[in-house]
Amino acid sequence: MRAFVRVVELGSFAGAARSLHLSPAMVTKHVVNLEERTGARLLHRTTRQVRLTDTGQVYFERCVTLLGEVEAAEAEAGADVSEPRGVLKITIPVEFGNPYLSPIISEFIELYPKIDLDLHFTNRVVNIMEDGFDIAIRIAESFDTTLLGRRLAASNFHVVASPGYIEKRGRPKTPEELVDHTCLSFSTPRPWDEWRFTRNGETKLIKVKNKLLSTSSEALRMAARNGAGISWLPTFVVGDDLRKGDLISLFPTYNTGTLQIYALHPHRRFVPTKVSSFLNFLQTRLNLRNVDDPWEPWELRADAEE
Repeated sequence: MRAFVRVVELGSFAGAARSLHLSPAMVTKHVVNLEERTGARLLHRTTRQVRLTDTGQVYFERCVTLLGEVEAAEAEAGADVSEPRGVLKITIPVEFGNPYLSPIISEFIELYPKIDLDLHFTNRVVNIMEDGFDIAIRIAESFDTTLLGRRLAASNFHVVASPGYIEKRGRPKTPEELVDHTCLSFSTPRPWDEWRFTRNGETKLIKVKNKLLSTSSEALRMAARNGAGISWLPTFVVGDDLRKGDLISLFPTYNTGTLQIYALHPHRRFVPTKVSSFLNFLQTRLNLRNVDDPWEPWELRADAEE
C-alpha cells in the first residue's frame, strides 16, 4: 500500500522507488500484487504518465486513511517509551543555512543524541517527497500548498548602500532617482530590474539599471558594502550591516517587500517526533525575541518615521 500511495503521489514508479529506497522493479511488483489481490486495475500506465482508474481513486483514498492510522498507532505506542530518533534529512538554502543553522547544529545534536542529521545545503528547489527529505527550509513569498509548513519568521527587504557610495554618488531622495544610480540585483528566477515600493497604500515599480546580477545574496551584500552600488536585500542578509552602519537603508519609510521563511514537510496525519523536535528547536533559536522579523533593525525604522 505504501508503494502504491507513493506512486500516485509522485506520479511515477521511478520517483516512488527513489523515495522508498527500493528498485523500480520492486515497486512495480508491489503494485501488481495489490491489483492481483484486489482483482481490480488500480492504475492506467503509459510510457509518459501514471494515473488512477476510478476504482484506484477510491482504493487510494482508503489506503491513505489506513496508512495514517497505522502511523499514528505506532507513534502513540512508542511515544512514552522512546525519545526522538532516526535520520532527519533536511534541505536548506546555502546563504541562510550557513549563518543561521550551522552555528546551532551542535546544540541540537547534544539535545537529541539519537537523531542523526543529513543536511543538504543547496539553493536548488528539490522535490521533498521524491528525494526523501523530512524537512525543507524555504524562503519565498508563497509555497507549495501540497506540503505542510510552519512559519519560522519573516524577513523584510531594504534598499541599501554603503556610506562610501553615498558620499561618492549622493543619496537618492526618492525611489524615482534610482534610475540615475548603479544597482546590484538577483538574477533568478529572472533579473530583478523592477524594485517595488509601497507607502500609504500606493505601490510603484521602479525600473533600475543593474551593473551586477548574481544568484548569491552574499556576493550582492559584499559588493554593496564595498561601494559598488545600491542593492535590494532582505534583513537576514543585511540586518547586522544596517545595525553597524556598514550599510544604510535608503528608504526606511517604504515597504519594499517581505519574504516568508517556512519549514515545510510532507503531509502526514502524524508528524514524526524527530521532525517536530527539530521544528520547535529551530523556531525558538532563530527568533529569540519572538518578533515578526528577528533581523529587522526596528530602532532604525522608528528613527526614520520620526
